[in-house]
Amino acid sequence: MNNDYSVTPVQQVELAEIEAADHPGKKILGNAMDVIRDVKVRIHVSAGHCDVTVRDLLDLRENTVLTLDKSTHDPVDVVLDGKVVASGMLVAVGDNFGVRITEIHQS
Repeated sequence: MNNDYSVTPVQQVELAEIEAADHPGKKILGNAMDVIRDVKVRIHVSAGHCDVTVRDLLDLRENTVLTLDKSTHDPVDVVLDGKVVASGMLVAVGDNFGVRITEIHQS
């Protein structure tokens, strides 16, 4: 059998361990937040949830009412990327819904 490959010996290399610096370098954005101010993000508003069986889910029809776990006076959650960032109250804005922000959640 003819081998058409060569064997290269492996050399062991030791890497020096370093510690993370308090300020490891220049920040990408620094203080220039203007770079990202016009980036669009999608915010979701969660008015509540309910648990249903698969049977109930399959039986859903038009005009079915699902009762949520919150009352009409409870605050709704404002969600960005799966994280609650604020709370607010639902309001009517013409023919649309809106949310009046009542609390900003600090992370």
